[in-house]
Amino acid sequence: MQPTPSRAPRPAQFVPRAIEPTDEQRAIQTATENTLIVQANAGAAKTTTLALRMAESWSRGVSPQDCLALTYTGEARQALASALSHLGVPAAVVRQFRIDTFESFAQSVLRPLDGAVVPARPNAEDLKPLVWQAIEQVAGNEDERWRDALQIPTLGDDAAVEEFLKLCLNLKGRMALEMSGHEGAVTPEYAESLGVSYTQLKVFKVYERLRRGGHPDHPVFRGPMDAVHDLACLIRSEGLPPSLVSWPWRARLVMVDEMHDMNQAMHEVLMKLLEGNRFFCGVGDADQVIHSAAGAEPRFLADAIERDSHRRIARYPLTASFRFDAGLAKWVRRFKGKACSSASPHATVLAIHSCAEAGPDSGEARLVADIRAWKAARKKLSSFAVLLRHPHQSVALENALLAAEIPYTPSGLQSYLMRPEILLVRGLLAVAADRFTSMDDATTRRKVVEAFVFFCSVNIQADGHEHLSQGELLQRAVDAVTDNPLILASFFENQVLRGVDAALARRLRAAVQVAQRETGPGMLTKVLDALRMDLLAASVFVEKARREEVRGNLQGLMASAERFSTPAEFFQSLNDAEVRQRQLKSSPGVVLAHLVSVKGLEFDHVALPYLEQGEFPSATGQPWEEDNLFYVGITRARKFLSLYAHRDRPSPFVARLG
Repeated sequence: MQPTPSRAPRPAQFVPRAIEPTDEQRAIQTATENTLIVQANAGAAKTTTLALRMAESWSRGVSPQDCLALTYTGEARQALASALSHLGVPAAVVRQFRIDTFESFAQSVLRPLDGAVVPARPNAEDLKPLVWQAIEQVAGNEDERWRDALQIPTLGDDAAVEEFLKLCLNLKGRMALEMSGHEGAVTPEYAESLGVSYTQLKVFKVYERLRRGGHPDHPVFRGPMDAVHDLACLIRSEGLPPSLVSWPWRARLVMVDEMHDMNQAMHEVLMKLLEGNRFFCGVGDADQVIHSAAGAEPRFLADAIERDSHRRIARYPLTASFRFDAGLAKWVRRFKGKACSSASPHATVLAIHSCAEAGPDSGEARLVADIRAWKAARKKLSSFAVLLRHPHQSVALENALLAAEIPYTPSGLQSYLMRPEILLVRGLLAVAADRFTSMDDATTRRKVVEAFVFFCSVNIQADGHEHLSQGELLQRAVDAVTDNPLILASFFENQVLRGVDAALARRLRAAVQVAQRETGPGMLTKVLDALRMDLLAASVFVEKARREEVRGNLQGLMASAERFSTPAEFFQSLNDAEVRQRQLKSSPGVVLAHLVSVKGLEFDHVALPYLEQGEFPSATGQPWEEDNLFYVGITRARKFLSLYAHRDRPSPFVARLG
């Protein structure tokens, strides 16, 4: 991409201390247009270049207090401040630049209008009670017109809470309700037009009512990115009071890092900031748009600013990556069809392994061998990252790592041993073997009992305690079995089997009986067939994606069980694996990460296993987002990139690399 300058460049005044700017960086540093968008490749020093532009403005007499720089994440905010210092801007000057996340900036703007401090609730655990309160209100509404369209989640389904909070981010990030212009009743048809279920939309409306406490302008609390949404709504509906002292009326420069994470709510705030003739420079990589769940869209790096304002955009490229060498840059050019070069001082070793389904040539075996070689070379395990497209892919890999005594640190995913469906199976095997005491961690025992309650929708019966709510009775039962594992069998027989419907009770008994008598290959498959885990998952998980994740986790578990003679042996192996996992945690380990969680990070060695048709790209994913995820994955690598492709069904992504 060539620059589109409308004026001649000028000589640079700021001379950086630590780098020699490239021609591309120098062009951005000295550009004279008032609206710049920098299209950057991964590792192309986006943040450093933005800092260079800020330092140039300071050198030309712009007060740093008149500069506002916004980022999507707190990590990017800190990185921008560090980049200014690295370039040689004095610490006292760096502190005067206003560098903020969009969310904290919006919070500060709204503070005088809120009238009182609005508590922030950034964590899912803090929001969970409010989500369930909203769900219960929707379920208990006797005036519901479309009751048949409701699919109420099962009490205790943490995954449903997680999915709902993602939905909140999406609807608010897109400003979907505000942009729709809909003013009538909430109907199934309206929900479908927004791309959500009727249940989700009804719960969202009640949740927002609870969050606002009945007052449109003074919310009771704010969750993640709520302040940006609230500020954007205020700008759209009423505008900002001219006397609002918290708005940066005097700002002369506005900078935005991570523009690939921009959504509609952030765009509304940015458009307000760009009123008048303020200078603007934004940087981003359109091929790193992978937060579509939060409403991110490539159009905000494209023509959205021109379309929504009088501004003409001058576009500048940053094609040279400092992260990886020319070989990986060539792969990027082929895969993405865009200019990419290297300014890296080090080489990047590229490897594509053709892997068998199982045995010594399997992906897991080859990956473990590579990690052992890395460790033998005295390199840090924490600089070796294994990036997974799906969390369920960690089952076989975690077992292989544990067997090899290789410590690992999950990132963006939970160890398979602690996933609810796996905990339920562990609980059934514990009942069958009568060995709950061998699960020596009290927290794990609690989670196992909670898995029984959750999946089976157990209705606890306790004579003499009729005054207690079902939630209180459940908590007492969970506490009792956690503290005294010897009573698990009694809890299963007297509460679980008696507290569920007859059909489920028959399936639970059958699963335990199969686990007590079956041996050899296919034993766990027979246990799960008797249980009909597919029916259990369908009864508690509303989201199809979550049900697919259950299926993938259980398939991995069944494969793991094949090398054991009895279910009891397999049950003990899972307990032993958990113990080994805890023991290895004390050592720095390989990073085992969900791919969506690593954007903005880099590692000396990146491994991408399970490159198989239907897995990556995902059969259920959006093609453009799958492309971007793969691009993000391969461009995290600095010195080594290892791809592990299925021998018979390789991912089409591999062929596209050339």
